[in-house]
Amino acid sequence: LKGETKFNVVYVYDGMMVGKKTEADYKKEKIDYYNNKQKGKGDTWGKKWETVRGNLYEPGFEELLNKNLAEVKAYASTNSKEAKYTIQLKTVMLEPGFNSVVMKVDPHCQFEITYIEIATGKEMAKGIMTAYGVKMFEGDYEFDPSGRIKECYAKAGKEVGKSIAKALGK
Repeated sequence: LKGETKFNVVYVYDGMMVGKKTEADYKKEKIDYYNNKQKGKGDTWGKKWETVRGNLYEPGFEELLNKNLAEVKAYASTNSKEAKYTIQLKTVMLEPGFNSVVMKVDPHCQFEITYIEIATGKEMAKGIMTAYGVKMFEGDYEFDPSGRIKECYAKAGKEVGKSIAKALGK
């Protein structure tokens, strides 16, 4: 990576698990549940589930990634035309977290990070990391997990950025 200043970023969600369920099963269950409670609420939830990735999670990852890359005068973005390498962030498992009266689970995501040489498509390096989001506290019953999940992506961006900055000679 020596001498590189621009990186492309891509996000992959194929085969992602949500907790112990496939994403498709999780979505169907949530959409059906909310639609049974209030007509159309599940459909709205399903649309938000898809759009929040590009509107919240991915920008959260890139913000802290770039904050750390700035220290070595490098930058990463989606659709970077000048980049020699792509940073592929694949979400393997996403746990949105919950807090009920008898049990709580903090949000966390497992990511597979792959560095790919764009010209050849060759994987140069690959790693797996788990990033934890905002801890759930007693009395924290927020039902929209988006903010908690965003923190997982942001923390992953921070760690990936630190790792690249170190490789670039920070």
